[in-house]
Amino acid sequence: MPVSRRQFLRSTAATVAVGLSVPPWLAKMVWAQGNDGSFGRDSSGRLRSLVVIQMTGGNDGINTVIPYADSAYAANRPTLGVPDSQVLHLTDSIGLHPTMTGMKGLYDQGKLAIVQGVGYPNPNRSHFRSMEIWQTAEPDKMGTEGWVGRYLDAVREGRASPLTGINIGNEMPEAFESAHAMVPTIQGLANFGVVFPHTEEGDAAMDALKAIQTTDTSTRYGALFSQTARETYESADRIRAGIRQYHSTVQYPAGGFGQGLQEVAMLIAANLGTRVFYVSFGGGSFDTHTQQLRRHPLLLSQLSDGLAAFQADLEQMGAADSVLTLTFSEFGRRVHENAGGGTDHGTASEMFVVGSPVKGGLYGAYPSLADLDEGDLKYTTDFRSVYATVIDRWLGSNSEEVLGNKYEDLAFA
Repeated sequence: MPVSRRQFLRSTAATVAVGLSVPPWLAKMVWAQGNDGSFGRDSSGRLRSLVVIQMTGGNDGINTVIPYADSAYAANRPTLGVPDSQVLHLTDSIGLHPTMTGMKGLYDQGKLAIVQGVGYPNPNRSHFRSMEIWQTAEPDKMGTEGWVGRYLDAVREGRASPLTGINIGNEMPEAFESAHAMVPTIQGLANFGVVFPHTEEGDAAMDALKAIQTTDTSTRYGALFSQTARETYESADRIRAGIRQYHSTVQYPAGGFGQGLQEVAMLIAANLGTRVFYVSFGGGSFDTHTQQLRRHPLLLSQLSDGLAAFQADLEQMGAADSVLTLTFSEFGRRVHENAGGGTDHGTASEMFVVGSPVKGGLYGAYPSLADLDEGDLKYTTDFRSVYATVIDRWLGSNSEEVLGNKYEDLAFA
């Protein structure tokens, strides 16, 4: 069925209205073009990627990496405490929650680094403000740009693809906010790039959309938009072609988190030149004020099984040496359990760094359960030290430029 330009614009005005002005993402994409660089690559020349996993809600780090040998642990958690006999021992004093067998296996293989006591000065216990602090890496002021976005801006001359960063999920995290970098959000690869149904009429509409967006240069910014539209469609074609080449025997855990990690694996297999992938997990579920005994083990099991499956998938496709995975949550929980069978908003927790290139083991000091700040742990490692280590050692950029200051090198990569 033929579709005229006039009919198409009338029926899909909302779809193409974005072409009538210069939206920020358009300016960002054009600004960020450049030649591919040699920094941030593994020994085989493959571009290194970082996968950031956001555990939303404030994960209880004390019941994740458990100080089972500390008498204060059992004293503060008479019902929530995990018995010593069930803990997956890492050392003679700490261990992982019993549901985290996948991550215990990664630790034993030297592919898991655990950074203990991570936090920041003058901690904020608001979900929104603390998440903002973690995503902007600016605890002392209201930041306007994210740490990942600033990194992507810093490496603009080495950009190899319009898909330098990719968010998997429904909402763009503030971590990607920047002056220039364009980052798409993908909500399910199964339908990625499909605007209209695959019918005769839908295919005609899709062809019309492409023709309008890639050839119409009559407006003031028409040539610029046409160039960007062509790159967008080419990127979509590359993604679809790449994921068709993905074949894996690895079984991911059921649920949105496992699906999100597998979609990242598909995109890595497509070799799109992406430097940073971002996956949100939990949707606030880690906010375990009540029923923690029922809810928290399930979350930790999904996290552990998902990360183990993802690592196995990377190894199967031969990409394990070029991918590092980093997890964080906006804060930990209070040391003493509450009356509702849960834990309330706290401060310091741990971060996990996963991958074949990781120098596995424990980093930083586990906070004291006795020397507290009004019932909360005192942080021992600044979270910006973790970011700095990743930026300098893994992504091949300058952390001082990205973070605005120099932070301790933790040397886990």
